[in-house]
Amino acid sequence: MGSQTPNKKKGKVKFVVPYDFRRPKLFSKEIMRTIGQIHDTIARGLGRIYSTSLNYKVDVSLNRIEQFSSDDFTKDLPSPAVIYILQGKLLGGEIIISMPPEFCIHIIERQSGGPGIDLSHKRVLTTIEEKIISRIMKSVIEEIRVAWEPYMRFNIESTSYENKPDNLHFASVDPTLSAKILVDLGSEKVEVSVAYSYSFLKRALNDSIIKKDRGSNVQRLNNEAALDYRRTLKKAPVKIQPLLGTTVLSLDDILSLKEGDTIPLKQKADEPLEIKVNGVTKMNGYPGLKQGRKAIKVFEIIEEINEQELV
Repeated sequence: MGSQTPNKKKGKVKFVVPYDFRRPKLFSKEIMRTIGQIHDTIARGLGRIYSTSLNYKVDVSLNRIEQFSSDDFTKDLPSPAVIYILQGKLLGGEIIISMPPEFCIHIIERQSGGPGIDLSHKRVLTTIEEKIISRIMKSVIEEIRVAWEPYMRFNIESTSYENKPDNLHFASVDPTLSAKILVDLGSEKVEVSVAYSYSFLKRALNDSIIKKDRGSNVQRLNNEAALDYRRTLKKAPVKIQPLLGTTVLSLDDILSLKEGDTIPLKQKADEPLEIKVNGVTKMNGYPGLKQGRKAIKVFEIIEEINEQELV
């Protein structure tokens, strides 16, 4: 059964691969391509979140997409693990995010001023560590929600944490599709997975593909109208914000502020400032003056500016 059988046709040799009934192909190539595009967007968002959390730049990319039965999925997860289960009435199933505990501990140590990359601490998170990672997870969950928004609107009504895959109990026995996202730390690499039930994906993407097919017969703009539309789009305003710096104050400190007080920032005077485009850090630059007005000179492009993100 595991071997390939040659099939000769018109002088060419083709191989017939046995069909795996334990892992049937549930989605079309178009839907799988769409899932890949969604998780490319999620990976870019995770790159920003992890780079900020670790205080150094990391490369994050979609590695592969795998299909599992619900039992095989739990067996595939490492133990111990850092697992978050997202639930909501409109989801039709769970969204499960899994991260290696050693990666989470590395994030916590870096935020505490720890040097270097140390992924040797593979253990269950303490209660305090869990709370720290939960704050970061709020940003991760928001990136997932935003990436899915063009295809399906949903709200996460509850989030639960688990450290043992054996304790996972699914609402259904649907097959599970897992997107494996690679986090490249430089000298080390780790893998984060975002998994979905078949019911969720069928509902979200089949409806989207149907709508796309229905819209395929829409009349296209003529060349003159298309040029006018492109001209108007290029003149659409985009918000750019140079960030002078950030700091953290207690509520008591803020309430006691008065005119003339100075608030020290974490930003060093000789370091370039972050430049945000529509709320996302895209560039670094240095402040200055131009024609009597404050200005900022672009020093470095951190991330390519995608026109689809701006519209």
